[in-house]
Amino acid sequence: MRSLKIGRPGIWRLARRDCELYSVQILSAGAFGAVRVLNGQDRVLFHQPSTFTGSFWLGAGAEGGLVVELYSIDMAPNLTINWRVASRDIEA
Repeated sequence: MRSLKIGRPGIWRLARRDCELYSVQILSAGAFGAVRVLNGQDRVLFHQPSTFTGSFWLGAGAEGGLVVELYSIDMAPNLTINWRVASRDIEA
């Protein structure tokens, strides 16, 4: 299990290998924020056009990696992304 707290607008690549998007936790809403989580092939796994606080448990497979896009006009939302990726020693 891996986790990253994101508090600035931008595009963030969290993984380059196949993994599982486990959850998205929005800790504070920010101002006019939006978040999208995509796999490495640009398929949307999670989209929140208006970031309100809450926890979203997903369990979505992310083929080819994991990318987070965080948008905001002024104060950015504060969120935590959790994902699972197999360690290299157990991959077949």
